[in-house]
Amino acid sequence: MTRLTKRSRAAQPQSEPVVALPVRRSWTALVAATTLGMAGASMVHADIQSNARLEEGRTYRLIVQSYNHADAATLDHGERPVASVQRAVTAAELKSGVRVDLLEFRQDRRHSDANDSDGPQKPVVVAWVEEGRADLELDGLRARPQPGSLRGLASRRPNDGSVQISVRAPYRAA
Repeated sequence: MTRLTKRSRAAQPQSEPVVALPVRRSWTALVAATTLGMAGASMVHADIQSNARLEEGRTYRLIVQSYNHADAATLDHGERPVASVQRAVTAAELKSGVRVDLLEFRQDRRHSDANDSDGPQKPVVVAWVEEGRADLELDGLRARPQPGSLRGLASRRPNDGSVQISVRAPYRAA
């Protein structure tokens, strides 16, 4: 048996801190966590559908945003979404259903465990459809529904990676 002395020990490289990800995460969240060091990155799949009467041949944009809690879904408080995506859609696509993926970047992973007087808050995903091209800056991060837009929302459990939303009711600004 060979005995290592202080002089004969090879220099051990210092290891980088390891970012632990929960088991149910996407490859995009893994890339975000490893390159950006963001352990709060997670993917949410949103299935959006609408039976509203939309005209074929017109240009529509679908905007989907994720918020930390349901109170923000009123969009009147000026709270920023933790994720946002936009895409061009047709009336036929909305009728059959569209899947979008939201990459959420949360500072505090305990958002759903907050114990305030109203109990724990659930994250919420808001979607709306309006006329126009999918050309908003920052992928719709600052967008808000216009009056008359078709809108829907769904709350979800913090560890639930998917939601289903039906956009129906026209949005009325408060």
